[in-house]
Amino acid sequence: MLWFLTAAGLCGADLFIKYRVEKKRLKLPVKILAGKVTLTQFKNPGAMLGFLKNNVRFLLAFTMICLGFIAGLLTAVCGRRGNILLKAGLTLLLGGAGSNAYDRLIKGTVTDYIRFNVGPKKFQNIIFNLGDFFIFAGFLFSLAGALFFDKK
Repeated sequence: MLWFLTAAGLCGADLFIKYRVEKKRLKLPVKILAGKVTLTQFKNPGAMLGFLKNNVRFLLAFTMICLGFIAGLLTAVCGRRGNILLKAGLTLLLGGAGSNAYDRLIKGTVTDYIRFNVGPKKFQNIIFNLGDFFIFAGFLFSLAGALFFDKK
């Protein structure tokens, strides 16, 4: 149960920031961390990098199926002892995917708000949200947990 509550908290944190960005509670754009990061606002109709932006119904259906699959996996591993990495990874995945799925379902787009002003120009053009970082970290943790956990 704690894992699902944590996922809900992560989802809520990202949705709260998105709300603040959308309601113009922050004067955007704002440069932070000595100009290395910009807080801004972008409505992404597709997945990462606008992938499937022209097929949003499919994307929404796929998103909901993946969300259910992740929740099912987390339910399955919660009853077992150990493998904190896998549980943490699935929790991060569920929280981040839940936030983006909520946006996509309710608003039809996902609000992104973090841009990095370092690295290659193509990277600087990508705008993220906190949920995206949860998904990325969750994938890495889940992979590590699945590969390195001793299944005795």
